[in-house]
Amino acid sequence: MLRLVAALIGGSIVAVVLCLSTPVSADDKSMSIEDIMKKLHGKTGSHKQINKALDGTPDWDTITKHAKIYADLAGMLPKAKPEKGDDKSWKMLSEAYAKEAKALNEAAAKKDADTVKTVFGRLKESCDGCHENHR
Repeated sequence: MLRLVAALIGGSIVAVVLCLSTPVSADDKSMSIEDIMKKLHGKTGSHKQINKALDGTPDWDTITKHAKIYADLAGMLPKAKPEKGDDKSWKMLSEAYAKEAKALNEAAAKKDADTVKTVFGRLKESCDGCHENHR
């Protein structure tokens, strides 16, 4: 009986946390570039979650969840307007980033570890070019 009560309490806590956490989706059109980047690359962002989940045996639940978030948020970037740099450069760089994030999401859905690692590596390397011109 005590185990059942403990399980119910634990399950209730998990349910409350999940209900209170804000889902990230492409439906939120009001996000700024800074907001998107914080959700992707902040302390608990999807980039760090995927990186951690790839260490050792892949944690596919975490990888697929955050790869979807990555693709949704990166897909919003080409529609945003950066504070500096020309529009043509932004369009080219942000569309390439979104394309890689989409490829990451597709590879994660297939649980293709080699492709996930390859695409994730390219995403890691793509920061400098965009930041030099648009940050």
